[in-house]
Amino acid sequence: MKRILLLSSVVLASCAAALLAQAPAGNLVQNSSFEERSGARKDGEPWGYGFFDGVARSPFAHWGYSGFWDGGDYDVKLGKGHTGAAGARLVCRKRGRAGICTEAIVVPMGAKLEFRGWFKGVGAKGRAWVNFEGDPGDGWAQIALPEATDYDWTEVTGTVTVPALKKQPKDVPEGKARICVFVYTTAYGELSIDDVSLTPVVDAGK
Repeated sequence: MKRILLLSSVVLASCAAALLAQAPAGNLVQNSSFEERSGARKDGEPWGYGFFDGVARSPFAHWGYSGFWDGGDYDVKLGKGHTGAAGARLVCRKRGRAGICTEAIVVPMGAKLEFRGWFKGVGAKGRAWVNFEGDPGDGWAQIALPEATDYDWTEVTGTVTVPALKKQPKDVPEGKARICVFVYTTAYGELSIDDVSLTPVVDAGK
């Protein structure tokens, strides 16, 4: 999983400064419905390449992407969303592994977070999952996506708890950690993604 660790460090390094200054209230995922674009594609710029085999700019603002791990070749495309006009589509051209990821998010250690997202599979034979990465390590929590090859828009939910860090990063406030959320696919076909949220869970007794 060497490449995953590398791409996590790239995302964290590039995003930490802005996110430390201000984190969005409520849903911690920016551009969660993929409606905001990242800007025009530059001449010769292949989506998903760059950053030392980590993630590169995707067509969607605040999301990174790569489709070329483990010998694979996946494209990232604009698709019809679950709600709104747009969603993200990961399209397999050669099976391997692809992933789209949020920017780094700074949260308290021990925080309980609820994940929600809508997913659709077309000929998606193979594994796909939500992977939590960042300062606590690679894959400190995972949530499985539907195993069916073809399925209509389906909401996937799960609750995770941010673990304590063995060593506090110098550029992160004490007691907090940077995390990022990946959606990975190793499947054939297409995986569509929309309306992703990550929200703090507040105990009723507090």
